[in-house]
Amino acid sequence: MWLNAVESGQDRPARIMFAGMERFGRTEVPAVMKVLCYRHRYFGTPLSDLIQDAMRGPSCWTVAEREIFATRASQSNECPFCHSAHRGIAGAYLATDLVDEALADGDDSPLRPEARAMLEFVGKMVRDPDGLTPGDADKIRRAGVTAEAFDEAMWVATLFNVINRIMNTVGAEALEDHQSRVGARFIKAFGYRTPPPVRYFSRGA
Repeated sequence: MWLNAVESGQDRPARIMFAGMERFGRTEVPAVMKVLCYRHRYFGTPLSDLIQDAMRGPSCWTVAEREIFATRASQSNECPFCHSAHRGIAGAYLATDLVDEALADGDDSPLRPEARAMLEFVGKMVRDPDGLTPGDADKIRRAGVTAEAFDEAMWVATLFNVINRIMNTVGAEALEDHQSRVGARFIKAFGYRTPPPVRYFSRGA
């Protein structure tokens, strides 16, 4: 069930920004933007700063790899919004058919061995954490995943465990292809931080 407060509870700077986004993007503002801009100082801005750091900060993993980890976490959590959104964003850095091949876990995966092993671990960690064994950890170590790289990938997976549940709770649906492409271009250009009109002018709690 989509929450009315999240749909229309933003203040004037956010509403003006949404109108501009809808005019130039020719699509509805994505649900996650409405969530992050509702009482953004209390929740949305701190969370978006964490996401920016995990997804675009210095890392052992490429941007495309981190987006694919996010997509796999969202897939495992059965979050249609985040799965469609981050599959699209990953496709802005790596062709969408290659993203799908990576997520299929087949022999034709375009990912390097470390990322393939980490992707498998992320999926299992989100889907069945009690089923993890020392053998799973040994497998990613043998693939060449360092302790630092492991921690970074787990940070991505942990953030999306939270975000997936938020978006499922508010009832966000999967993005249509056009929405996904527009959102991917926006994120590629501006990143994940709360947009400046909201960050600096909104008085939201």
